[in-house]
Amino acid sequence: MNKTSTKSSLESEYLIDEFAPALERGPQWLRERRRVLRQEFNSTPLPRRGLHTWRYTDPNKFLIRHDTVLDTAFDNGYDDVEKVELAHLEQGHLSGLVIDHGGREIKLHGLEELSEKGIVVTTLSEAVSRHKELVERYLYQLVNGKTGKFEAMNGALFNDGIFIHVPNGKTVEKPLHLLHEAGGENSANFHRVLIVVGKNAELTVIDEYGGGASDIDRGVSYTNSAVEIFGFEDSMVRYVLFQRQAASAHLYLTHRARIESGASMLTIPLSFGASLSKQNFGVILNGEGAESKMYGLLFGSGHKHYDNHTLHHHVSSRTTSNIDFKVALRDRAVSAYTGLIRIEKGAKACEAYQENRNLLLNRGVKAETIPELEILNEDVKCSHGATIGPIDPLSVFYLTSRGIPQNEAVQMIVSGFAESTFKQIPKGLKERITDSVAQRLEDI
Repeated sequence: MNKTSTKSSLESEYLIDEFAPALERGPQWLRERRRVLRQEFNSTPLPRRGLHTWRYTDPNKFLIRHDTVLDTAFDNGYDDVEKVELAHLEQGHLSGLVIDHGGREIKLHGLEELSEKGIVVTTLSEAVSRHKELVERYLYQLVNGKTGKFEAMNGALFNDGIFIHVPNGKTVEKPLHLLHEAGGENSANFHRVLIVVGKNAELTVIDEYGGGASDIDRGVSYTNSAVEIFGFEDSMVRYVLFQRQAASAHLYLTHRARIESGASMLTIPLSFGASLSKQNFGVILNGEGAESKMYGLLFGSGHKHYDNHTLHHHVSSRTTSNIDFKVALRDRAVSAYTGLIRIEKGAKACEAYQENRNLLLNRGVKAETIPELEILNEDVKCSHGATIGPIDPLSVFYLTSRGIPQNEAVQMIVSGFAESTFKQIPKGLKERITDSVAQRLEDI
């Protein structure tokens, strides 16, 4: 066999087959869109290494072979987390709980009160028939084949997803928790979330990703997730991502939000798990007076590899954005952060700030940070900053000289480093985040 045919054969292992079962799910309009996305995935070349947001991560790591199973057993630890969140729901800490097994089986809990208020929380498979106009109008509008090759993969292959609609003037007073579980080794998991928040409405969402493969010798798990959020005039949306997947999981996630005049968006990415994760968070400020804030926290340990990209796209005038993305690394962990602020030519009197701080807890870790500015007019206030460095030894000395053990001193310093993000996390989740950080700081 010649080299050309060998290459073609290897590539064909990763193409989406025209008879893939997911392509036949949903009504006719959805099936047609799925098939377009299949074609876009198959015809789009892999991103070139070394260019822009792919300079630090190999895109081949997110390809899925034909023989990858689409259903597999779930880890027992998932039951424990499910019980904790069901208890939080029963205690009144949550407005509702949605449990998603690999994008295939979705269970809804405690949503009766929201339903009585006209607030919709359901599966996408249910929403495409009961709320056809909303789903058809907004699904794939922000995350699609033009966003990237792997976004096209999700759009074609997701089995089911979660749909949330908060009508005009309605408020979801307590967080709504979405709990996604990935299958074990050699599984492929596709999650999709569509959120539409009406005028002067308010919503807080906790979007949690757990599970996945834990033994690299037995194989990895693949998770590909897409989140689309629409916030209309004077709305308030808080989106908290908690990524704690198992040690041999590969995760690719794209989040895009578009907010209109006077709307506010708070995005809190929290990343602690997976052996390899690439996450893209973006907000389009599409109306005057819109405001977006991001408070990110990443804690890497072992040999984990993280690649995060943030985007604030100022389309309208008098919009404001702020990014505070913090990274703490230990062992041999690697983090790459790229943050883009784009301000359009007609977007006057905008303010944009971006800060990325990286704390290196021992030798052998690696952090990269690339702030990017694309400003097409002069009537703006814009600044960015980045730092990379170890814990200040004088700070450790100060604490240990007052009788505090060194490992506790390091934990205190890291907790202080992350405090601005901790303040933004909903109460019930904050305790689990604090525990996750404490566990990863042991034995330093």
